[in-house]
Amino acid sequence: MSITVTVIDGVSGRPAEGVVVAIVGQPAGEQPLRLHGFTDAKGEFAYSPAADQQSNGQCYIVELDVDAYFASLGMMAGYKQIAISVRVFDTRADYRMGALITPFAHATWSIR
Repeated sequence: MSITVTVIDGVSGRPAEGVVVAIVGQPAGEQPLRLHGFTDAKGEFAYSPAADQQSNGQCYIVELDVDAYFASLGMMAGYKQIAISVRVFDTRADYRMGALITPFAHATWSIR
């Protein structure tokens, strides 16, 4: 299983490189986790836990730090953070989600 997040900067129309992404959850049989990193040049960040885990509807929260991203570009954002709750039913599946962000609006989508 993997969770891949793609972030698009709606102001420039390009992938949003450098957005802080955090994934928060508790995979079955493991300690709670909070993993974070930055989107790459394609605007992507990926998380892959151990392959043998069972999920049974486990939820993960994906957080995007919109404020820090736009502040790095010299803009003030109306949102500090976007948090999206994702339910994982099948640990053999890959989950892709995306976000289009601007300083004062956002849209998210999911593909499985």
